[in-house]
Amino acid sequence: MDVLKQVFLGDFMPHGMCYMWKPGLLWLHVSSDSLIFLAYTSIPITLLYILKRRQDLFFSKIMALFVAFVLLCGFTHAIAIWNVWNGAYWFSGAVKSITALVSVATAIALYKLIPALDAIPTVHDLQHQIALRNNKEKELQTQQQLLERYSTELIRSNQELTQFAYVASHDLKSPLRGIRQLNTFIKEDLENAQIDLPESVQQHMKLVDTRINRMNKLLDDLLEYSRVDNIENDIEESIEIVDCNHLTQDLFELVNSKPNFKLSLSDPLPTVLTLKTPLTTVFRNLFDNAIKHHDKDQGVIDVKVEEQDNYYLFTVSDDGPGVAPDYHEKILALFKTLKPRDQVEGSGMGLAMIKKIITRFGGNININSDLGKGMSFSFQWPKETLVRQVFSLNTTQ
Repeated sequence: MDVLKQVFLGDFMPHGMCYMWKPGLLWLHVSSDSLIFLAYTSIPITLLYILKRRQDLFFSKIMALFVAFVLLCGFTHAIAIWNVWNGAYWFSGAVKSITALVSVATAIALYKLIPALDAIPTVHDLQHQIALRNNKEKELQTQQQLLERYSTELIRSNQELTQFAYVASHDLKSPLRGIRQLNTFIKEDLENAQIDLPESVQQHMKLVDTRINRMNKLLDDLLEYSRVDNIENDIEESIEIVDCNHLTQDLFELVNSKPNFKLSLSDPLPTVLTLKTPLTTVFRNLFDNAIKHHDKDQGVIDVKVEEQDNYYLFTVSDDGPGVAPDYHEKILALFKTLKPRDQVEGSGMGLAMIKKIITRFGGNININSDLGKGMSFSFQWPKETLVRQVFSLNTTQ
């Protein structure tokens, strides 16, 4: 008890005696120290409130030191008021010594922050950065408008090209039928007149038939290619359950023109809920391509599948002559073939049509082949959920 009295009361004369207990002078110091104490107390409370709300502030540690420093400074003024009527100078000195230590620590910490403070952008720097950002945003907006314009033009051009392909393939059918009929009339007239044509002329007549059939096939494929983008409007009526085992077997039997060819299913294929027509087109053209370009009268076409997150990865392989890697991209292009048209019948559109369909449904197609090592086509086909998403996206464009 005596120790506490010694610390807080002390044996020294109170500070008021130095003021000679003059009321004006005494209350001048007391009121000033009171206001300083209240101000110094409110400052750290405000800083603590800011630190609590913004714990991400870079200067949170230095602010904590400022809180301690200002609070201790306020206590020194509160003790000064106490010592007006008491002589607790040991206690006052102890608080001042603690305040001195905190003050020195704060000064050192603040000195170490000089590089970080120098790195803080000035108002001019911020205004310059904002101006640059606004200019970039204007440039991006301009580029976005150009892209939207180009996109609109591209969509319009694609629609016009698709319409042109449809009209051309449809309207050219009529004169082609006329040419075919005229060629038939010529052969019938020659037969009725019992005229024996030279072998070369007969070959030319057969060549005309072959070219007519090729042109007809080209127009059919062109028409089908132009219809790839015309997906049905009602997904609920178009989507259906497809057993890929039955689908591939039926298509193979349909396109197989060589009795010694066989279809092999490495594993049972899945039953999927999808749009049947485009999937049928893909398998039919892959089978037709494998059989048509095979260098032997017998061969095997193998179909297997691997399930992925949102896709089925189908692989159609054959044991044919294969294609060198340099030509893999070429054979997927429109109207491209690696053999003369008189050697292998085809329009050069089958693989291009496959690529367009698969790309339309958000998938990829890859070729794995080399000369003399057969050929494998791997393509992704979307599962039901993704089919609906792609369908919805396509119909809104």
